[in-house]
Amino acid sequence: MPEEVIYCEMCGKAMSPRDAKSVFVEGALLRVCSDCYSRLMRSGARLPSKPPSSLSRPTTARTSRPVKAPRVERRLSIPRPTRRQSLEKYELVEDFAERIRKARERLGWSTRMLAMKVKESETTIRRIESGKLRPTLELAKRLEEVLGIKLLVPAVEEELGLSSSERREYVTLGEIVSVREE
Repeated sequence: MPEEVIYCEMCGKAMSPRDAKSVFVEGALLRVCSDCYSRLMRSGARLPSKPPSSLSRPTTARTSRPVKAPRVERRLSIPRPTRRQSLEKYELVEDFAERIRKARERLGWSTRMLAMKVKESETTIRRIESGKLRPTLELAKRLEEVLGIKLLVPAVEEELGLSSSERREYVTLGEIVSVREE
């Protein structure tokens, strides 16, 4: 009969159950390989002498018998695209600094007021309005919502000037970078 194989919960390395080490990392009990175990012990992880109080079962006030935990139904969740994934298809408009400044002035807000509304520092807002700093896509989305302006447009991939026989599914570095010869 083949020996059971389990996997290290840190690195994914295959190991037998008898070689697995148990260790608490930030309150979670992990079964890890010997390599990860030695690395974790150097970083200050704890050995599982007894589970932390947050992991132990609750008891009633009158007796020390464990209280039966309520049954929780688990549903399969369909992964939805995160905000970052959905924003990757957009790019920032070229005149973002002017649009942001005009919209802020139209609302009669100071840079401090705008910074508070989008939860950023006033210095960051000033640098964005002066064009010295490009906002992240997430910040641009927040600015759009707060100011009621359009800063993100769908990204358009540019065609390289290649004939149909030269086209490939990938682009080489030489096609992107222009090298200066001296």
